[in-house]
Amino acid sequence: MHFAFCLYKHFPYSGLSLDMLRIANECTQRGHKATVYTGSWEGDVPVGVDVVIVKHFGLTNHTRAGAFHRKLRKQLANSDYDVLVGFNKIPGMYIYYCGDYCYVGRSFLRHSFFYRFTPRFLYFSSFERGVFQASSKTNVLSLSDREKSIYQQYYLTQDSRFLCLPPTLEKARWANLEELPNREALRKSLGINDDENLVLLIGSGFSTKGLDRAIVAMAALPEALLAKTKLFVVGQDKIEPYLRLAKRLDVSKNVHFLGGRKDVPALMKAGDMLLHPAYAETTGGVLLEAIVSGLPVLATPVCGYAPHIKMAEAGHVLRKRYSQEELNEKLLEMLLSDQKHVWRRNGLEYGKNPSLYVMPERAVDFIEQTYAQRNLYVNPNQYHERDESLYINNELRQALHGKDSFKDIMNLEGKVYREALGRRTLRFTRGNKDYFVKMHTGVGWREIMKNISYLRAPVVGAFNEWHGVHRLNDLEIETMTVAAYGIRGRNPATKHSFIVTEALPTETSLEDFCATWKRNPPSTLKEIRLKRWILNKVVETARVIHENGANHRDFYLCHFLLDAHFDQTEHVSSESKLFLIDLHRIQMRRKTPERWAVKDIAGLYYSSKDIGLTKRDLLRFMKLYRGKPLREILTTERSFWNKVVSRGNKLYDSEKRKALVKETQRLERADPMLTKKASATNFLGK
Repeated sequence: MHFAFCLYKHFPYSGLSLDMLRIANECTQRGHKATVYTGSWEGDVPVGVDVVIVKHFGLTNHTRAGAFHRKLRKQLANSDYDVLVGFNKIPGMYIYYCGDYCYVGRSFLRHSFFYRFTPRFLYFSSFERGVFQASSKTNVLSLSDREKSIYQQYYLTQDSRFLCLPPTLEKARWANLEELPNREALRKSLGINDDENLVLLIGSGFSTKGLDRAIVAMAALPEALLAKTKLFVVGQDKIEPYLRLAKRLDVSKNVHFLGGRKDVPALMKAGDMLLHPAYAETTGGVLLEAIVSGLPVLATPVCGYAPHIKMAEAGHVLRKRYSQEELNEKLLEMLLSDQKHVWRRNGLEYGKNPSLYVMPERAVDFIEQTYAQRNLYVNPNQYHERDESLYINNELRQALHGKDSFKDIMNLEGKVYREALGRRTLRFTRGNKDYFVKMHTGVGWREIMKNISYLRAPVVGAFNEWHGVHRLNDLEIETMTVAAYGIRGRNPATKHSFIVTEALPTETSLEDFCATWKRNPPSTLKEIRLKRWILNKVVETARVIHENGANHRDFYLCHFLLDAHFDQTEHVSSESKLFLIDLHRIQMRRKTPERWAVKDIAGLYYSSKDIGLTKRDLLRFMKLYRGKPLREILTTERSFWNKVVSRGNKLYDSEKRKALVKETQRLERADPMLTKKASATNFLGK
């Protein structure tokens, strides 16, 4: 068989290029032929692989990508390949090797609304949409479950089109560490003394890899430790901005640029730790390379392979919301730690897992399977936009037995839980699982304009909840699991949509669970532990969503569902969960405005006023939420907390008045004479 591999450019120190070559080599070893179409090629051409240079021109990255795509399409039109494999987002490929992050997902969180109208965004989002939209027939070789979820969040890509590959490690490169010179000899060849620390940052594209963060962290080290610590930067990119940064921070003597290197295994064997504070990283293969070579790792959680650091117990992963202070602290902690030998041993042991080295075989298996099912694929010119988008996971689709159209789900029947203007929530059962479906049938222009007049974003469908669930999952906050999502129509006033979520293991809200605390405060050790656990989880949820640019808008105790479990020692067990639900009004930005953080915390304060929380509980909440000493909070943030208390009290008083009016109306309906008596009393009182 003859396969065509397509990518914008090849250079020898690119992880994507190395992955492409490993897959191409596996193809040739199986007797297939591989031809690579690329805009440029640096380095040697491997035996058995043909390379075709697609000449193109453009002044910017996106215009060059567009020119490459147009020229490539013309060349492929005159060729007859069995399978087309894209290593960049190129519409019309049979398979896309997903080595890049979701461009639209990243842009929505990092840039303003107006960025979406720039030529750059329009170009790159159109390429991405051509690959991932539900009507596309391109299958995807996914390297990260996290990134797969983000693509599905924005494009509703079917589960059946993804194959999740194992990690991308080349066994021949990392299985022969013992054949390298010993660690002491390697360090001596690099000019590193025995009492010095060698920190490595490896990867081309320094702005993405977080080199600026690493230099700032180096500058924050104590003077005595900094004098014995060197940062070696390995990779190809412009170094001038970082030289200036290092000079400005007075760490020029500690930061060394080595350029692209082929002796990375030797460098890792000689190093003391890998520093990888990346801004965005689909996988981060260098993390696995470091782990299996016995090099402790400090990385940000945006890297797709960051979970391997935790599984191997070979370093540390920062919190979800990046903080330069945390990076500074963890770098200092790891350099001084007496656990280095433990992390090194754990990493080497983790590298013995054979499943880490089979990516090319799995990828070529999938390519061969694609050839066998070639009739499933269509020409890119046949792509079409539909007025209806639908995602259903495989489990629910099978349980629906063919009744899985948009209309079928909008006509589901079950126990109705809630009904409001343009929104209906019900529970139904399929197979051996219970589900909730929330249907939106349009709120009308009057409701939309009313919200806009109050400077509030109108809720016109299940769109917010769909993105909210994905965002909370990404932040590791317990919430619902989405089974299906659909949207039809373009008019926001009449748009129909739905979201189906799996029923949670509990329906006990914190509002109901904590209702007795005022009359019967937790008194036993077990009850006190549970109360403290609940308080900590609520604070953590509030802190994480606000630090990551989100706010709930209905942040009340009734929207937390508690599933508590205890171990044999009557401690709260790890199986306990606190779910945050009802996300249809959630908002997501680059940064949460203070007024929305105030609204959320005030909602919590209002809904907890009748559950008997003590002043100590409230002060504990403030301390954990800000992560600062209480004295500093009370000194520097008094205005914020005064706003919270004021808004919470106003909301509480307002709800009390509404409840009193409703009760009075109820009594009047039961006994009309009460109205006359009340009027007479008022008259006599006057």
